[in-house]
Amino acid sequence: MIQTHFNLSRPLFPKDIKTKDLLNSEPRSELVARLEHVRKHCGLFLLTGAPGTGKTAALRAWVDDLPDTNHKLVYLPLSTISPFDLYQHLNDAFGGQPVHRKAKLFANLQTAIKDWVDTSRRLPILIFDEAHSLPQNTLLELPMLLNFKMDSFDPMVVILAGHERLAARLRTPLLRHLDQRITLRFEMLPLDQDGSTAYIRHHLGIAGANNDLFSGPAINALHKVARGTARLINRVAIDALTLVALEKRFQVTEEDIYNASKSI
Repeated sequence: MIQTHFNLSRPLFPKDIKTKDLLNSEPRSELVARLEHVRKHCGLFLLTGAPGTGKTAALRAWVDDLPDTNHKLVYLPLSTISPFDLYQHLNDAFGGQPVHRKAKLFANLQTAIKDWVDTSRRLPILIFDEAHSLPQNTLLELPMLLNFKMDSFDPMVVILAGHERLAARLRTPLLRHLDQRITLRFEMLPLDQDGSTAYIRHHLGIAGANNDLFSGPAINALHKVARGTARLINRVAIDALTLVALEKRFQVTEEDIYNASKSI
């Protein structure tokens, strides 16, 4: 209904947006700079941020730009995975020999990872998404997984991405040994007013919308009610557009934004 009523060439704020169509915002640019540093030097990277700030989308865009021939990506959104299941999953992903004993499975996995580096000449990149929900036992195992050649060699990049409470979890005494291994950290902050305006206008532009589809006060209100969080901007904007389309109008006002925001 929205696309037809407003004569849009494509849906607004689609979840499956191509990474080339993402706005290169300041937070995303800063994140990419740090990811590139850890990619060149290897190690453990911690990415945190409030829900909906675009962490996964930014990681997806960065990964899409990496040449497949130089990298081996393993993406793990399984936030409740046990240590043994983790080793099995990684061992399968890296082509290790299947075994059913944890010690042998761990040894096979480390051998497989080193083979990717030494023989295939491809950098392993392991991404744990929603890592704030990883079980304590799994987080306790990660330092062992990263220990190569008596802890003198970093053959891969490991990215822990999750909500802000992940950083707090890692600072607890039990996980301090993992926290100390982190090479770089980055917190994905919400957009400021200028960033929200650029984000909204960017998405309106790629959807072929009229420049005045959202009034200036509506854009300011959208930033305010969504607190600069991209996911909430998307949700409130779509709800406001639906209300406007049902009333057969063609511009979103400040009042429409506040009415639409009552559900968040």
